[in-house]
Amino acid sequence: MKTMTDKTHMIVSAAANMFARYGYSKTTMGDIANEAGVARQTVYNAFPGKEEILRAVVRQAGDETYSAVMASWADTDSIDDKLSAFHQYGPLKWFEAICAAPDLAELMDGLHRAASEEMTALDLKWRAALTEMLQTSLAARDGLPASIDDIVDFFYSASLNAKHGVQDLAQLRSRLATIKLATLALLKA
Repeated sequence: MKTMTDKTHMIVSAAANMFARYGYSKTTMGDIANEAGVARQTVYNAFPGKEEILRAVVRQAGDETYSAVMASWADTDSIDDKLSAFHQYGPLKWFEAICAAPDLAELMDGLHRAASEEMTALDLKWRAALTEMLQTSLAARDGLPASIDDIVDFFYSASLNAKHGVQDLAQLRSRLATIKLATLALLKA
């Protein structure tokens, strides 16, 4: 994918605001253009349709989260701290965003096909990053009760699904702390 220009970035940011405020289906290309402060034709010149903008919104949000986690991971060698950073910049951040703008849930949960396809690509990227982090951290470690891939699958899947049925941020924090403790126990076994 080519690098976004400032104007394209402005359109994607405006679209993210509009999708959060009104939902994907109720947002028009005209709404996005107005929010971005550009002509509708400028939006169409950058993106052939709303679905391509949605892909860019999900990709940009995922890339920003990934960059924040990678920057945090660079500052520590602790697996505990790295798992906490994943939770802080991932599930906790996105839960707070969805609480503030409930229409974001349809994008974050991949309810739209384009969002789902982008989320699948992000899923693969995160699993690879978590696997590499654990393999590097546990290079000399033998005798784990499960494979690193299975531990990554448990941690990642449980972390992403922890939001279901929670009443508030405190309950989500508690669930994520339990998931992290269980993951660390698997790694120390």
